[in-house]
Amino acid sequence: MNGNGHVSQEGVSRREIIIGVSRVAAGAAILSGGTAKLAAPAAASTTPSLTPWGYRKLDPAMTAALAYENWYKNYCCYAVASSIIDQLREQIGGPYNNLATEEFVFGHGGSVGWGTLCGTLMGAGLAANFAAGKESESILNDVIAWYGDTPLPIFKPAGARATIHQVNAAGSPLCHISVGKWMKKEGVGLASAERKDRCARVAADVAFHTVTLLNKWADGESRMQNGS
Repeated sequence: MNGNGHVSQEGVSRREIIIGVSRVAAGAAILSGGTAKLAAPAAASTTPSLTPWGYRKLDPAMTAALAYENWYKNYCCYAVASSIIDQLREQIGGPYNNLATEEFVFGHGGSVGWGTLCGTLMGAGLAANFAAGKESESILNDVIAWYGDTPLPIFKPAGARATIHQVNAAGSPLCHISVGKWMKKEGVGLASAERKDRCARVAADVAFHTVTLLNKWADGESRMQNGS
């Protein structure tokens, strides 16, 4: 990216991606503000619990399917976080009962449309942190590295909203680079059904990979080391 914020090798302006994602997801911020009023406040006597809040092994395939569907509700960050946290709320309860995943809508489009860290990765970090506390850092580190190196999307939904043909390794965890490279390869625009479905599928992929790592962590089989 040159000094003007232009991804010259891909021919996609970072500003164009930011503005476009912001417009496509404009309703997300409004929705986030509204849902906050729907969440029941914790009792005054309740002391918030520090993480970790606990984890029980989840089915990666089921989690991926949930993330795909949830993307179409509130976009990328919410999709990944809710696909994991909502299941833990059902299985564990406790502090999870007071956590409204709708509050994570802010992560859409690389954080309110700014095209920075992909919202799927923010969602993965949030979910892993609540589940594993400090140990989640090594899990998220692995997820971010995998995201940049892996040709995505992998997930193939049973009821796809669009047909897409291309996969692409972003080489970066940044939203505008990941989206821009893929759009150029697929030959579609930001507001296209194909681009939307691509992002929904990537959310499913990130949720799948995050749960796979959390399951290994729960089994004590993780190959990762804290602080890596």
